Amino acid sequence: MAFASSSSPNPRRLELDWVVVSIDSIRRWGLLALFVVLALVLGGGAFLILHEPVEKRAQRAVKQATSLEEEVSRGGITPGLQEEFDQASRLLGEARSDLERRDFAASLARAEDAIRRFELLAGLVGRDFVGSGQIIEIHGHVEVQRANQSQWERGREKQALYNGDFVKTGSDSSAEIIFSDGTVYRIGPDALMEMHREARGGAQPSSGEVKVKVGQVNVFTANNPSTVLTDSARAEVDRESRVGVEVAEDSSAVVAAYAGRAAVTGTGGSRVDLDARQAVSAGANGSLGQRRAVPDPPTLEVPSSNFLVNLDNTDRIKLQWRPVAACVAYELQVSRSRAFTQGLEFTRRLTTTQAVLKIHRVGTYYWRVSGLGTDRLRSEWSAPRTFKAFTGTRITELSDTTPPGLTVARPTQMGNFFIIQGTTEPGCTVTVNGETVEVAGDGAFKKTVALTREGWNSIIIRSVDPAGNATEHRESVNVESD
Repeated sequence: MAFASSSSPNPRRLELDWVVVSIDSIRRWGLLALFVVLALVLGGGAFLILHEPVEKRAQRAVKQATSLEEEVSRGGITPGLQEEFDQASRLLGEARSDLERRDFAASLARAEDAIRRFELLAGLVGRDFVGSGQIIEIHGHVEVQRANQSQWERGREKQALYNGDFVKTGSDSSAEIIFSDGTVYRIGPDALMEMHREARGGAQPSSGEVKVKVGQVNVFTANNPSTVLTDSARAEVDRESRVGVEVAEDSSAVVAAYAGRAAVTGTGGSRVDLDARQAVSAGANGSLGQRRAVPDPPTLEVPSSNFLVNLDNTDRIKLQWRPVAACVAYELQVSRSRAFTQGLEFTRRLTTTQAVLKIHRVGTYYWRVSGLGTDRLRSEWSAPRTFKAFTGTRITELSDTTPPGLTVARPTQMGNFFIIQGTTEPGCTVTVNGETVEVAGDGAFKKTVALTREGWNSIIIRSVDPAGNATEHRESVNVESD
């Protein structure tokens, strides 16, 4: 038998080449592949979203609005929010009808409007929501401390507040809070307030409740009463009333009813009932003083609103207001801020009804006056006015007859309260139902309006420029009974 030589070729021989690949290389290539896949997925998703047929978008919006409606309904609707819930539900029903008629654009618009309304309601209702309501406006530095927590967080608009939460304002700051029944609290500078209890409307209404530790808080009630506690007194504010509560560092307090009525009970047990334009002081020991008259707010006279000051000619301006009976002094404030918080240029107590100021910078200035009575008693602030300082040549067309531009957003309804927001030309004077509204330097304005008459009401927004030209906008809103 012959054997093949070991050196002869073997056609079945398997040869292996070993390649060494580092772990780092594998990771780099893997990450690159992952990024490529993610980019393709995100790009494809964005393409689908941007190019999604309006029919699909409308169907998805109706489905989302339906889910939110069920969520809000499970949480429970207070009577003060029932109108807003019904309006959102009506929009959702119309969106469904539009979808059935294959009017997809109209269905999408109505469904998105319903989603916005349900999302707002979702923050105000629910089994766990027992607080006052929601922050609707902030000026300056405002902080919130949650119940049973030690740290403070920066407050923000549309932030929900709960039972036991604290709200604190800085020295040049203020905040506006709305209860779920429509009661509004305006917190002044250097104030500390605690949320106690949510108001309840309906056949057996209960008052909402807050506690003011220090500072000034003004209460604006609608269909429900409200209660303000201090360490020295308890103020029960009647419905459709406007009341101010000011607490000093030593816990003494002054309660003033500017409109409507309030019942004040001291911790010592005595009680004083207040009517409009009446006030009472509570000592730190809980004893109440005598009922006194609240001074009327001063009326500003000179200069006229939107007065122009050419600093090339003079840097002085004279401010003057009418005297008020029972006032021993007046407080004058001049600010670069329409909210008289940040940018406060001048604040001083005066015994006269006029002041001459020196202007240092160009720009728009806001000024207002409050009357001061005896024993810390003060009037409400006057409606503010503005004046503008400028340098250089300024050409004013005396024959200007062009009405100012005026844009008003759709009112936001919370019970019988409506938040009006819009913009107009800088320098214009804006009124809402005849009440002057603060206008920012860029022409923006915001106003909360309370309507007590059931049924359809008109809200009239009017803008007047320095030449006297006016533009008017009307909004029709419906107020339903509980």
